Amino acid sequence: MQYSNLVNHGLVQTLDRLCGSTVNTYSHKSKCADLNDALDWYFSIGFKSGLNWEFDDINQTSPPIDTQTLSSITHDGLASNVYKFSAFTEKIINLIMLEVLTSSGMGLHLIPETVDNFGNVWGVTSGQLYGVVGSFYDRYVNAPTGTPTHYVKYGDFIYLNAKPTSTVSNGLRAYFNRPASKFTFVSCQPETDDDLITATAHGLTTNDTVIFEVDSSGTMSTGITADQQYYVIASGLTTNVFRVSTTLGGSTINITTDGTNVHFLKTNKEPGINSMHHPALVRKAALTNLNFIKSPNFQLTMAQSVQDERMIAEYFAGRDKDVVKRLTPIYQNNE
Repeated sequence: MQYSNLVNHGLVQTLDRLCGSTVNTYSHKSKCADLNDALDWYFSIGFKSGLNWEFDDINQTSPPIDTQTLSSITHDGLASNVYKFSAFTEKIINLIMLEVLTSSGMGLHLIPETVDNFGNVWGVTSGQLYGVVGSFYDRYVNAPTGTPTHYVKYGDFIYLNAKPTSTVSNGLRAYFNRPASKFTFVSCQPETDDDLITATAHGLTTNDTVIFEVDSSGTMSTGITADQQYYVIASGLTTNVFRVSTTLGGSTINITTDGTNVHFLKTNKEPGINSMHHPALVRKAALTNLNFIKSPNFQLTMAQSVQDERMIAEYFAGRDKDVVKRLTPIYQNNE
């Protein structure tokens, strides 16, 4: 289901039918917020129930991998084996795996440790302790120079257990879970002289559909009607500008005033989840509005949403059974 589809009901049309609402009583910005909250709910179920299957939004165009430069010298005021977690440019919900690359390009998987590991005793041999993990200071703060084999994530920092011997561009590689691709209003500036609408890297293509809104302090451009669906046309379309028409492949609308604080939303976008779960997403999103208006449908929709959650969890738990189970190494005394 697309965000909005005037022929085959989209997410917002289904929301209106369920809530008995219109755009005047339940605005697009409120619907966006509720659908985005529902996406977070859906993703949390996927991450918890997915087992070996690493769930991702199907709208994403690149894999959930991000990198930093692996440094052999101090950087950003940090030691060469310490890296800011938030310096990754992607939004990371959960770190799945961390690797480093050698100067020859070989990838090395890093074994995670936690601060709970330090000072633990693994066993005794002939009356003597063995397998004692050293202090965090000795292993990570005062790390030797060499090839990292382990890491600790502590606060917003990643510590490697060795200071790299060479600087490698994109040499620290994170594999992770990331949040959903949300429905987002994008700032734009309609222009009167050529009827172009400027929005940096807008990502729109010919025949995409959009609606326009202004914030509370803005004024809508004359020639554009808020909440009306428009079609992106090929004329003038570039990376940073586009034109729209009231009909598919039609003529450009005439913009006679620039307007201020105008935003657009791509309405033919679908949520990046399995299509059979789109109705569940709508029911979850509707709960906020149904509760607000004290609708008698609230309790029924809540019960349905609880069933939806079980159904979604079972779906993720049963996916990709051909994935090999992860192995957990068992350390033992071989003497």
